[in-house]
Amino acid sequence: MGEAPTGAPPGGDAQGGVPLRSLEGKILLSAALILGGIAAAWAAGAARATMLSGAACGAAIAWGNFFLIRKILERAFSGGGSVNKGFIVQYVLKFLGLVGIVFLVVWSGWFDVMGFLLGLTALFLGVLLEALARSFRKTA
Repeated sequence: MGEAPTGAPPGGDAQGGVPLRSLEGKILLSAALILGGIAAAWAAGAARATMLSGAACGAAIAWGNFFLIRKILERAFSGGGSVNKGFIVQYVLKFLGLVGIVFLVVWSGWFDVMGFLLGLTALFLGVLLEALARSFRKTA
């Protein structure tokens, strides 16, 4: 039988690195915590109901951004030692798309901006949760 490819293994985990699927789960968990916190604040009368839809939109964009980053990086580094040249173009287009979407969401006024920004922090909080979880694991 042939040898395993030298790129990222199935499941999106970098060899010896951070398991990206676990990180994706932590991003979704942090989004749920943000939405739950806003819902509790709304129930207590400390937040507007429109913050929930803004936070949901922001969290969805944060998750989608991470999902695309993961896919782009998996393809870019799947060739072993060389990096796919299309990586730069894909990454720049993803970034410009993200900026465009955030601009449209804020400019349209459809969502509460504070809730939207809280939802966007789901990526940061997910990375923070994963780092905390890994810091308490025993290493061999």
